[in-house]
Amino acid sequence: MMRFLTILGLLIGMAGCSQPSEQGVKLSGNLEQFPAGGFAYVEFIGANGVQPFDTLEVSSDGDFEEYLTIDEPAFFRLNFNGRQIITLILTGEEEHVVVNAHGNDPQGFSEVSGSYDTEYKNQIDAMMQTYRQQVQGFQQAQRQARANNDAQAFQTSQMQMMNLAKQTEAELKDLIREASPSLASFYGLQMIDATQNFAFIDSIATELQAEMPENFHVESLISQVSTKRNLAIGKMAPEIALENPDGEVIKLSSLRGKYVLIDFWAAWCRPCRAENPNVVRVYNEYGGENFEILGVSLDKTREKWLGAIAQDGLPWLHVSDLKFWRSEAAQDYQVSAIPATFLIDPDGKIIAKNLRGASLEAKLKEIFG
Repeated sequence: MMRFLTILGLLIGMAGCSQPSEQGVKLSGNLEQFPAGGFAYVEFIGANGVQPFDTLEVSSDGDFEEYLTIDEPAFFRLNFNGRQIITLILTGEEEHVVVNAHGNDPQGFSEVSGSYDTEYKNQIDAMMQTYRQQVQGFQQAQRQARANNDAQAFQTSQMQMMNLAKQTEAELKDLIREASPSLASFYGLQMIDATQNFAFIDSIATELQAEMPENFHVESLISQVSTKRNLAIGKMAPEIALENPDGEVIKLSSLRGKYVLIDFWAAWCRPCRAENPNVVRVYNEYGGENFEILGVSLDKTREKWLGAIAQDGLPWLHVSDLKFWRSEAAQDYQVSAIPATFLIDPDGKIIAKNLRGASLEAKLKEIFG
C-alpha cells in the first residue's frame, strides 16, 4: 500500500510540471489483438447514462491516437469492439494518457498510465477483487463447516471474514482520503458501507462539493448524503409511536435507559423470517433490563402480523400501523428494504445499523461482554 502511494506521489509531482495540450488530452496506445474491421469508441458516462463521445481509429498494427477535449472531471469508457471495455477517469488536465490492452477479450489485460485518477481507481478495483476472492474462500469454508455440522469452524470462519472486511474497509478509506477530492474518491465511496461510515462519506462529499460543486456525480452524492444525514450514526433516533397488538401506543422514547434494537420486518418478508431465529437467540441471551427489541412490522393485515409473531416465537415488543411501505416509522427511518435494523443507545442515539447474524451478536457482545 505505502509503496503504491509513493509511486502515485511521483505521478502527482510529474503532473504538476506539465500543462495539457491546447489540442486536448492526448490518448494513445496499442491493442494487441484488435480484429480487422472492428470499432473503437470513447464513451462518456453522465446524467443520461453512457453516451458516444468520440471515435478512435485503430491501425492495422493496433495503434491508436486521438486528442480529447474534456471540460470537467468525468468518467469515460473505451469500448473496443464491444468486447473489452476500460473505464477511465479524466479531468482534462492530463497531458498524455496511454492505454495498452488486449482489445478483443472481456478478461484481457489492460494497463493505463498518465491519468492520476484512473491510477487510483484501478488500485481500488484491484483491492476489491482481492477482497471478493478471499470472501469466496471463507464462504466455501463455511459451507463445508455447515455440511460437517462443525459449529466452531463455521463461527471461526465468520469472524475471520468479518475481520477481513474491517481491514479492507480501513485500507480502502485510506486510499480514498489520498485521492480526495477527485472522482476517484467518489468511485471508492461506492464500495464503502454507508450505514456504518456515514461521517467518513459526509466528509469526503464535503471536500468534493468544494472542489467541483456542479459536477453531476458530486451533485448526486451530495443529494444522497443530505437525505441520510438525519439518520447518521450518532444522531438522535426519530421517535416511534405506534400501537402494539393490544392497541396500546408504545413510544421508542419510553425505552430510554436501555439499548434498543429497532427491527423493521414483516410476515411476508422471507429474509426477515429466516433471520428471526438468530434474533430470538440473541434476545434470549441479552434481553432484560439493559436491552430490548422493538419490532416494527410493515404488514398490511393484523392476522398475518400476529400469526408470524406467534409462529416464530418473538417475545419482544411489537408495534405496527399496518400501512405496509407507507408506515410512518418506515418513512421516518427511510426504510426501503427489510429486514432493516437500528441499534439505539440508552440516550436515544443511533450507534449501529443493519446488524444481523454474526455482526449483531458481535456488537452486543462488545457492549455487554
